[in-house]
Amino acid sequence: MTRFVELSHPIVEGMETYRPLPTPRVEVLNDYDASRYDGMSEFLIAALHLCGNTGTYVDSPRHRFRAAIDLAGLRLEQLADVPVVVADVTQIGRAIGPDAVPAGDLHGKAVLFRTDFSRHWGTDSYFHGNPFLTAEASDKLATAGAAFVGIDSLNIDDVADMSRPAHTRLLRAGIPICEHMTNLAAIASGAGRLHAVPIAWVGGATFPVRAYLVLN
Repeated sequence: MTRFVELSHPIVEGMETYRPLPTPRVEVLNDYDASRYDGMSEFLIAALHLCGNTGTYVDSPRHRFRAAIDLAGLRLEQLADVPVVVADVTQIGRAIGPDAVPAGDLHGKAVLFRTDFSRHWGTDSYFHGNPFLTAEASDKLATAGAAFVGIDSLNIDDVADMSRPAHTRLLRAGIPICEHMTNLAAIASGAGRLHAVPIAWVGGATFPVRAYLVLN
């Protein structure tokens, strides 16, 4: 029997993802009472105004580099039905170095770093002291040919480092990044296939995804 494991945070109006970016806002364009079709049916039509960096989202290379691949240019092979390798780094501390990168063949795989920092989601603690990948760990992932890199943390970089080495190295290598993942403790390395597909936004740099794992 197929089983699904949720790896993304739900989007709620007013939620904070990354300070000081704006929070999502819902605008009702047509409510049930206003949309009656001669009394035979009714519909809700609404707009969700949000920043691309909301909830659990994917960064395309364009997020870091002006002329790089945008969301519409990402290959589906990097985002859907991708084999998963999970790195449990819960005992390492904030800086996740190259020794924490899983051994073995990572080519074409989604490498997900489980820090359990997502337990702070929705609290003030989430915005301070996040775990992050070092430049050396990012270089190792790029060299290994990872297809996708995710983390259950505020940022894949140390937010105090304005050079953003993890973003720079991974996105330069064409590897999409997924931040603010959750529930990584519920999945095992090598089990299941990841799906984390954003909309095909031409010119878009980042956008929320419904990230999940499919277990057969």
